[in-house]
Amino acid sequence: MTLSDNNYFLKTISHLRSHEEMLIYDRFTSITIMEQLTVGDFLRKEYILESLNYPYDPPVFEQEAAIWAARIIFNASQLLLSREKGERDMALLLSAYAGPITAGAVLSADLCLRCLPDVIGKAKEIDPDDPLIFLLEDILQRWHYSGVGFLPVPEGPGWEEFFDWEPVQDSTCLQQLYIDRVIERRVGALAKMPVLRPGIMAAMGDHQTFFWKEL
Repeated sequence: MTLSDNNYFLKTISHLRSHEEMLIYDRFTSITIMEQLTVGDFLRKEYILESLNYPYDPPVFEQEAAIWAARIIFNASQLLLSREKGERDMALLLSAYAGPITAGAVLSADLCLRCLPDVIGKAKEIDPDDPLIFLLEDILQRWHYSGVGFLPVPEGPGWEEFFDWEPVQDSTCLQQLYIDRVIERRVGALAKMPVLRPGIMAAMGDHQTFFWKEL
């Protein structure tokens, strides 16, 4: 597949996947249906390659979730510089995912959403009171696998309900990937979560006190 010179959406997402950085254009660029489908095909191939290293049986790729996440990261990045859109338009451009949030949707969306914390961080540098920040943080809370190590995690009675854990509990693959990400980023509050702690303790094994004494 060749990158069309005028498909900025595909060029941006391809660059993001290859270099883990965004291409930001000097004016807001809308996305056509055909461009979205092309990006969906690209992300399907990316998922197949990445899932070769997943533990257990990877969930099926969910193209709608992948395209939605790519659209969110693309629009959010353009909104960092282009404010020809009002708050109402911003909310539409960053609208919530319409489908069910399954394990497959979580991992398909994470292909792009894992870069959302960087966009939020840059928005905070520009203007800490920017309404864009709150829209993006709300998205990241719902898709919290992509925000491990960035999202604040409240502690205390009932805090485990702050996130929806059903997709994680439904997939051994996603659960292990979540555990690996928590360990890698040393997120102690998440490590105490009942759905994760047994797996984290098992993964750490006899090396627990050496690698992560706080546990």
